Amino acid sequence: MALIETQDLRFVYGKGTPFEKVALSGANISIDEGEFIGVIGHTGSGKSTLVQLLNGLLKPESGRILLDGKDIWAEPKKIRDVRFQVGLVFQYPEYQLFEETVYKDIAFGPSNKGIKDKGELDKIIRTSAEFVGLKEALLEKSPFDLSGGEKRRAAIAGVIAMEPKVLILDEPTAGLDPRGRDRILNQIKAYRDKTGSTVLLVSHSMEDIARCADRVLVMNKGDVDMFDTTENVFKQGEHLAEIGLKVPQITQVFLELKKLGANVDTGIYTMEQGMEAALKYLEGGAAE
Repeated sequence: MALIETQDLRFVYGKGTPFEKVALSGANISIDEGEFIGVIGHTGSGKSTLVQLLNGLLKPESGRILLDGKDIWAEPKKIRDVRFQVGLVFQYPEYQLFEETVYKDIAFGPSNKGIKDKGELDKIIRTSAEFVGLKEALLEKSPFDLSGGEKRRAAIAGVIAMEPKVLILDEPTAGLDPRGRDRILNQIKAYRDKTGSTVLLVSHSMEDIARCADRVLVMNKGDVDMFDTTENVFKQGEHLAEIGLKVPQITQVFLELKKLGANVDTGIYTMEQGMEAALKYLEGGAAE
């Protein structure tokens, strides 16, 4: 049984007004426990609407969202509990920081979840901070005194502290320098590896998706365009370009080599794979 599943999911903004817009028109996806899913799509494709529906921030016009086989809207009064199980980190999450200290900010979620024991709460806060690479000395600082990257990690720690079954991150590396981006991505990967949690990463960076994702969900015009392994999705470079998306730069290199007549694998999507394939080609090997 899938951990999280959507069935004919539909959502409309501004229904009944001149500004009515269909954001999702019947999306069907199924995600298993422990998967790392990359979510891509051009602006307006429906990806941000989808993740807000999965978290229960938006209610579908029609269709269902199943978590552990149960419709999350079967009992609307309990939708708050769903948000503890499906944690959502918004783009620029540091703007959500508001407490006096980083410690209190991270504590906010689990405290509202019902964890009152101080010892247990303290352990959760420190473990969450450690997951995202926040030094212990920063916990008693004001979140507004942190650097941009530290604020981002503190905000992510606040969601991780709720110990969600599903962690959704909407453009978590937006605006960060390359070093900060790499640090955030490595910590998200380490979190998934250590906890076995399901992770959905929404990103415009194909390189970020290529580095992390087991499967890639491609959204287009409010529906699922593709949902397949990372390799199979990025093999479809021409189709991705047609719907306004790019492939990782290394994939584009191999697609161009293929056009020039080189017998190379176009399913390359990481630099490591590219180096290995290039060496093989130079040594006279052919693509498998």
